[in-house]
Amino acid sequence: MNGYSPTLSVATAAFELAAAAWTLRGPGRREILRPVAAILVFLAGYQLIEVFVCSQPDQILWARAAFADVVWLPPLGWLLLLRLARPERRLWGYLTAGAFAIAGFFTVWVFADPQFVTGSVCQAVFATYTHPTYMLEAYGAFYHLGLWGMIGGGIAALSVLQGARERAHVADFLYGTVAFVVLALTTEVVYAPARDATPSIMCHYALFLALFLTRLSWREQRLTVAAQQA
Repeated sequence: MNGYSPTLSVATAAFELAAAAWTLRGPGRREILRPVAAILVFLAGYQLIEVFVCSQPDQILWARAAFADVVWLPPLGWLLLLRLARPERRLWGYLTAGAFAIAGFFTVWVFADPQFVTGSVCQAVFATYTHPTYMLEAYGAFYHLGLWGMIGGGIAALSVLQGARERAHVADFLYGTVAFVVLALTTEVVYAPARDATPSIMCHYALFLALFLTRLSWREQRLTVAAQQA
């Protein structure tokens, strides 16, 4: 594994999968808890894929699967915000549907284009990837715009929402997103080897998002039980 340790990835994935299972089994609004659980599953998915990327570096399929996995975070985040904020304008629903369509396109492209990922190098607790194609620029533009859309959408939702529960949920989503995006981008700026490891760095820091989503799920379940017992 070239000095790579899978401990962090395995431990993070175990937490995220356990949180997803607990979220799905608990009480609360399904339209809120299902996207939360889906985000947690995809975050865990990357962690486990990275273990295979680093244990079998000659199998490019795993590197492709890593990029196919992380591209779904922005549309799932938008979907969760859409269901929490419930905007009156249909535009936001169309944009979210479009984001899912684009993520689907890139998922197919990652596996179809033999030049999208041609190699990986693992060190310590992250993996870097080789991309001899400009299609990565389009992929990266969609991914980063999607993340900033999650942040901007969260801020916009907080400015209009009135309900205490929804505001708290959106705040948790926003705090988790800002934490992992800012930390990941800062790491890439100050630590040169991390600049070709965006999926790995992002998903490791996304543990902060997972923690805040778990708190969101706990609040949703607690308030649902309290309402049922009132």
